[in-house]
Amino acid sequence: MQPWLPMGFAFVLSALFSLVVREAGVLDHPNARSSHSNPTPRGGGVGVLTGFAAALAVQPVDLPHLSAVLVAVLVLSTLAGAIGLLDDLFTLSEKLKFLALVSISLAVAFSAGPVTELGWQLPWIIGLLGSALFVFTTVNAINFMDGSDGLMVAALVPATLALAGMGDGDFAAICILLALAQLGFALLNAPIFDSRGSLFSGDAGSLGVAVLVCGLALWWASTGSAGSVWLVPLILLPLLGDVLLTMASRARAGRRLFSPHRAHAYQLLIRLGWSHGRVALIWMALSTIAALLAWLVHEQSALVKFVTFAGGVIAFTTFHQTVRRHVRARGLDTTQ
Repeated sequence: MQPWLPMGFAFVLSALFSLVVREAGVLDHPNARSSHSNPTPRGGGVGVLTGFAAALAVQPVDLPHLSAVLVAVLVLSTLAGAIGLLDDLFTLSEKLKFLALVSISLAVAFSAGPVTELGWQLPWIIGLLGSALFVFTTVNAINFMDGSDGLMVAALVPATLALAGMGDGDFAAICILLALAQLGFALLNAPIFDSRGSLFSGDAGSLGVAVLVCGLALWWASTGSAGSVWLVPLILLPLLGDVLLTMASRARAGRRLFSPHRAHAYQLLIRLGWSHGRVALIWMALSTIAALLAWLVHEQSALVKFVTFAGGVIAFTTFHQTVRRHVRARGLDTTQ
């Protein structure tokens, strides 16, 4: 089979199904935490899931264990996407979504991991719970960060390509297919042909795609060399860091952590008047740097990997605090 066939499926079908979803007209109406002012079609992440699934159907995978993990993770990502789609359409209760995502996170951790090697060995149950917590946190973080045109793709494509570069063979090919599926969606989501994108991922896309990325990352970390797990949050740092540092800032200010807000660093920059395209480019640059750092040290010792991760956290925290100081100097509240 020609290698371009699954790649073409991933990119073209993702773009086509995203276009179909856009024309279906399920609208995202602005609310208290929105960075847009006009109703915009959502659910475009369905195109990513469809394009990736179609590409997998024609992509040969010779490793039985990887093949089984892919099936499990794809089923779980579809389930997460379905929950997101129902929430897009009918607004599910927060308790129901919480329980569903906890269950999916545990299932992903069990199927693709768990990670028990941090440079020292963890008990299996601790590894399972820690891996599930990583999935749950990352899935919610990606969902929170999917609020600006092209931002989710700008951050996740470098992360996915980093996994491809640090992996090999079938695994690397699969990661490339997921990156191409995201790029197909980006044609409508990112401000490429206009000043604004014309389609949002929606919960269907952000939850489903996040489960796919987490599943692939956990499989790589659990089968890789000692300390590989430290490179997973590194490649996702521009997403995870913004969410966790923003929550910490709001907690210090006495704000309710899960009430609607526009206090993420990317939202603060947009409130200052930065374009969505400029913000997406900033996050793409940050994610690309994180991906390159991870790739450079992925064959080094567990200590080197940990030190690189710690350095990345310090650097991103400095960037995050610089943005918040700049916004406060302009007279804006950075916690709501």
